[in-house]
Amino acid sequence: MPTYKLIYFNGRGRAEVARYVFALAGAEYEDHRIEFSEWAALKPTMPAGALPVLEVDGARIAQSHAIARYVAREFNLAGDNNLEMAQCDQVLETLVDISNDAAPIGSEKDETKKAELKKSIFQDKIKTKLQYLDNFLAANGGEFFVGKKFTLADVGALFRLDRVIGDFGDDALNNFPKLAVHREKVSKEPKIAAWIEKRPKTNF
Repeated sequence: MPTYKLIYFNGRGRAEVARYVFALAGAEYEDHRIEFSEWAALKPTMPAGALPVLEVDGARIAQSHAIARYVAREFNLAGDNNLEMAQCDQVLETLVDISNDAAPIGSEKDETKKAELKKSIFQDKIKTKLQYLDNFLAANGGEFFVGKKFTLADVGALFRLDRVIGDFGDDALNNFPKLAVHREKVSKEPKIAAWIEKRPKTNF
């Protein structure tokens, strides 16, 4: 069994989906967290000068989505065949689109303008993608996004939907019942719930 070392800042951020996959797999890894004060010195030593980075027996993998997909494939959580893998990717790419759509919120400092921006982004962009995911989930029976077991798509959705609620409010999923139920189900999966309980409490 390879040894895994996941390097990221002391937060959930771009490493958390990979952490969820490790948790779901019940796999051991080193969750190596660095402080922002350390980053200037470490940045030149990292592939592409960015985090997260996953070390596998010393070999380095960069880019958060590449890392999450690699870990999922390692533990058979990326789909059982090529079609299911592509379906996982469909969900994941939609979640990336939601993240990109919401990104401008973070740079708006004026609270009144930020509230208006949130409303317009949600109405014009986010709702359509949430409806697509709700329908996608329903078409597969409503329990899992892909196949008949948890995959990377399910934990990826948990992470992103938590962010959607954080960005747009507790009622953001009110019109998407399948997504709301699914989010609760994934968060209560015993290994995921145990990780959520034990993980460091951080601001991001």
